Amino acid sequence: MKIFMVIKRLRYSGAYKMFMWLANVLCERGHKVTVMTFMHNDVQALNSKINWIKHDELENKTIFHKIFVLRYEINRIKPDVSISFLLDANVYNNFACIGLKTKSVISERNDPFKPGYWVLKFWKPWFRFAKGAVFQLPKVAEYYNNIKAPIAVIPNPVLCHNDIDIAPFEKRPDTINVLGRLDIFQKRHDVLIEAFSKFVKEYPSFKLVFYGDGPDKKKMQNQVSKLSLEGKVIFAGITNTPFEVMKNSKMYILTSDFEGIPNSLIEAMSIGLPCISTDCRPGGARLLINDGINGFIVPQGDSNAIAEKMKWYMQHPNDSDKIGLEGKKIKNIFSEELITHQWEGYLYSLIKKINS
Repeated sequence: MKIFMVIKRLRYSGAYKMFMWLANVLCERGHKVTVMTFMHNDVQALNSKINWIKHDELENKTIFHKIFVLRYEINRIKPDVSISFLLDANVYNNFACIGLKTKSVISERNDPFKPGYWVLKFWKPWFRFAKGAVFQLPKVAEYYNNIKAPIAVIPNPVLCHNDIDIAPFEKRPDTINVLGRLDIFQKRHDVLIEAFSKFVKEYPSFKLVFYGDGPDKKKMQNQVSKLSLEGKVIFAGITNTPFEVMKNSKMYILTSDFEGIPNSLIEAMSIGLPCISTDCRPGGARLLINDGINGFIVPQGDSNAIAEKMKWYMQHPNDSDKIGLEGKKIKNIFSEELITHQWEGYLYSLIKKINS
């Protein structure tokens, strides 16, 4: 297949990471892949065989200008399909492919139900022109019920390439390492810091370490000061070795109000860490965690419930190891090979169905 892929930029986190994974794996499978970005990129992590079209000059241009340039590039390359990730690119891709032989495939990678997402409500009716769509969760697919084209629900893969050995629960450091963007609105790190303040009263040897950067670092530092947690809560910056960081953590905790499918949670479970996650919309954590079997699910915003589950792990070290081992099984359920096969199968069937 000739595959065109478009996203506004390449960054370190979330949907961008999955976009790069998909582009690279499709290229490795022998497909001719072209990627287009239209803003400055933070990472350069694409296979050298991929044709990467960088239109950084479009960053401050109008929507119409971006659609025009994207349509020109698609018309020039004439791919079979054009896949877009995230709302901006979905809008441009949807309109750019109208009237062309190239089939537009949009992919929502966030929570369409999140507060203030009014811009999606405006654009949603126009996505009826899309020739295909891929979503991570059934509930998200239900939201886009106006799309009559073939739809697929394909989760994120586990990207842990090697078996990583972690020490038994009791032998790991008294540390809780958290990876991700420092963004209180979505990630609710304020709730995690509050939960840790309750937990550390009983387990004073512990440290909570945040790896990442983001707009709310200062707010989080102020909260740490107010709770007198200086020296207990540490901001370690961005890491290039996430699995090395994770394997030296006692447990993993996700406190988001909303996510797609949380990549950090997948990665933590895949190496055997016992995990705690809020019941974040629109259901990504529940897709991964069978409560009490391979992790714990707690209500959104409930610092008391999070602190109690943290204490439970400490009080039941053998059971914590068992829960971690159960979590590792997601490597088989969400393997790269399986998820790649689902993407390829969907794209082949879409081309065949539309061209028949």
